[in-house]
Amino acid sequence: MPATCSSRKSLTAFSLMQTPGNGINISKIRKDYLHMQHTLNDVLRVTTDNYLASLDPANPPEPSVIEAELLDNIQIELALENGTREKGNKFKCPQTLEFQQIAKIVSYLYPVYRIETAGTNADTTYDLLAIYQSDGPDEGIYVTSDEVFRTLARQYNYKLTTREYNEFMTVLRDMVPRKSRCHEPNLIAVNNGIFDFDTKQLLPFTPELVFMAKSRINYNPNAQNITIHNPDDNTDWDVESWMHSLSDDDDIVNTLWEVLGAIVRPNVPWNKSAWFYSETGNNGKGTLCELMRQLCGDGSYASIPLSDMGKDFMLEPLTRATAIIVDENDVGTYIDKAANLKAIITNDAISINRKFKQALQYRFYGFMVQCLNEMPRIKDKSDSFWRRQLFIPFNKCFTGAERKYIKHDYLHRIEVLEYILYRVLHMTNYTLSEPDACKAALEEYKEFNDPVRQFVEEILPKCAWDLLPFTFLYDLYRAWFGKCNPNGSLVGKNIFLKEFKNLVKDNPNWICKTHIADGKVKDDNIRPLNRMDEPEYLIEEYQLTDWMNPLYMGGCNDWKRRCVPNLKTTYTGVLRATSSVNEDECA
Repeated sequence: MPATCSSRKSLTAFSLMQTPGNGINISKIRKDYLHMQHTLNDVLRVTTDNYLASLDPANPPEPSVIEAELLDNIQIELALENGTREKGNKFKCPQTLEFQQIAKIVSYLYPVYRIETAGTNADTTYDLLAIYQSDGPDEGIYVTSDEVFRTLARQYNYKLTTREYNEFMTVLRDMVPRKSRCHEPNLIAVNNGIFDFDTKQLLPFTPELVFMAKSRINYNPNAQNITIHNPDDNTDWDVESWMHSLSDDDDIVNTLWEVLGAIVRPNVPWNKSAWFYSETGNNGKGTLCELMRQLCGDGSYASIPLSDMGKDFMLEPLTRATAIIVDENDVGTYIDKAANLKAIITNDAISINRKFKQALQYRFYGFMVQCLNEMPRIKDKSDSFWRRQLFIPFNKCFTGAERKYIKHDYLHRIEVLEYILYRVLHMTNYTLSEPDACKAALEEYKEFNDPVRQFVEEILPKCAWDLLPFTFLYDLYRAWFGKCNPNGSLVGKNIFLKEFKNLVKDNPNWICKTHIADGKVKDDNIRPLNRMDEPEYLIEEYQLTDWMNPLYMGGCNDWKRRCVPNLKTTYTGVLRATSSVNEDECA
């Protein structure tokens, strides 16, 4: 039976006709009310509110029942309302629910919220409209899919148009309260609950904790490292042994396990991304990425290569992911804008443009893995970029010994994935280890991307002089760069000196003497004395004719004579740290 208007709280026409007098002149009130005219919006709003108030939100009727009962109640109310109106001024009874009514129903009966995207202090217009899933494959998380909302809305009006759906979403957004995403590092959404990393206990899902994605693997407290036998090649395989086979360096293997843990612990501020590096194929990094994708599960990771980090519309998948996993970057990739890349790694706000939707300010909480077959060129050479990178070399080669069933079969098996999830959730780290091999790979990457850094590392140890004038260093850099990178773009002297001085600050073997003048830092003018008496072979090696002694530039074959130039009285430059300078040696 439809819920009748007699159960409503407002003094609608129907309820007034059914209410006992109780000493009040109800007939007069009824008469006055019946002669009052109400707008159609009044009738729809009051009838909808009162009908919903009669329902138990924990056990509501089916959508089709709600639709039918509410339309019946509206028909009764409009019949009474039309009784007060002249012919030609009567309301037509709606045959379907309006989008405003559907929004009211959804906001009242379903766990729908506006989810902040960039922190509680961010503009609320950036909030995502999301609905909690109490069952199904997305159980325990909030989803923002238009498909989910459209399907839900059309259960109350099958004929809902695209325009009406958009209006429904706008009204619904204004009705529902706001919630913040769960950023607690120790709470991890897995497929069958919320794992508490601190207590190592599995907690039930709750709509009070907002997760937008989860690992699609169940936490199994009894998971074991199983051995799989392959009768075709008579081999045995288990994931622990396989992980050890990826590197001969035990420290690297340990770091790889930590990376697997970082993939499923998105709220830990790792402040680094893992870059798997090898210039040869068949080294295991692609197979490891497949394992990580399976550990996350479909819909919980994004694949955004480095070259797409600064492109419009390419970052939108981050709004429903907790990991970025890319097993292939184009050879020759050049990262012109690293701002998004750095912000993603450290959970800073980024701007995400979405096709046909409002742009977002968004903080990504998750971990990123990028695979490289060649070191990418990057414009940003700042320390803030370098410290965000964890370069992990993959030096093994499995060519001729490939076992493709590992990637396509073993790493898809639930027993294997449940053990891996159990293993990483019972680790204790909150930071990522940096083995010596990783540090060496990062230094190699720095030099690859920074010719001035490479110049400092390669050339300064070869210098014979204890005082290296800046003019000499730039002439030497130009000649060195022409040999090492003939197709590269040479920086000007001012940029070179700025980068050079910044690098020398961290070099214990060289110092740059300065003083303050007119409120600015100035380079000291230093007298050479005996600091440039030794022949400088680099003049000969790089044919720095401007620094050769003009008396010996002809037929003399003695480079030692050629490489002792006529010196100026003073120079600005860098001093070898073992060469002390008195104040009277500075002009």
